[in-house]
Amino acid sequence: MDWDHLELNPRIVAAVRKAKLGSARDVLRFSGPDLQRLTGLSGPDVQLVLRTVSRRLRGGSVLTALDLHRQRDRFPEQHQRLSLGCPVLDGLLGGGLPLDGITELAGHSSAGKTQLALQLCLAVQLPRQHGGLEAGAVYVCTEDAFPDKRLQQLIALQPRLRTDAPGDVVGALPFGDRIFVEHAATVVSVHGTHAALAGTGTPPRPRLHGPVRATRFAAWR
Repeated sequence: MDWDHLELNPRIVAAVRKAKLGSARDVLRFSGPDLQRLTGLSGPDVQLVLRTVSRRLRGGSVLTALDLHRQRDRFPEQHQRLSLGCPVLDGLLGGGLPLDGITELAGHSSAGKTQLALQLCLAVQLPRQHGGLEAGAVYVCTEDAFPDKRLQQLIALQPRLRTDAPGDVVGALPFGDRIFVEHAATVVSVHGTHAALAGTGTPPRPRLHGPVRATRFAAWR
């Protein structure tokens, strides 16, 4: 997809091309703040670019779950499943976590949602023959701090937890280097900051967490 086929202001197109983003698909590899730094465009301009590109790539048709299921033979890459590393859970999910949509984990506090999400960040990096995708992961964190300590504990235990894969294969993977961590602000944190500053005479500054990339998690394929 070329920029000439998108309905965007020539000024915006010129800025994007100057940033050496050759095709519209290239912009989806970057976050909004990263695109602002690369192009020098304003926040609203960048969001307009992202929306325009996303709509064009998505197309106009809407597919139901049944449509996707019927097309699984045409698009095998989109109908793979990611093994959780547990035969029981994989069996309950029909072979693993489906990749052709969004899977929501729900449960009470301490039910294990974060633990499973961290484990999936590691499982996706394994070779395909061992249930992985040979890929990286993006972890969007809405809490105050990313559970770094828990992740490091899981990484250290992978040779024992993933007995379905050879120990030398698991031990050679740089797990921590292929997880991209993004912090997102919540309405609660923004309102809480405003309340704390009320009456102090200090202009309120919402506690918005921008892209945070700890050294161990910054690399992305």
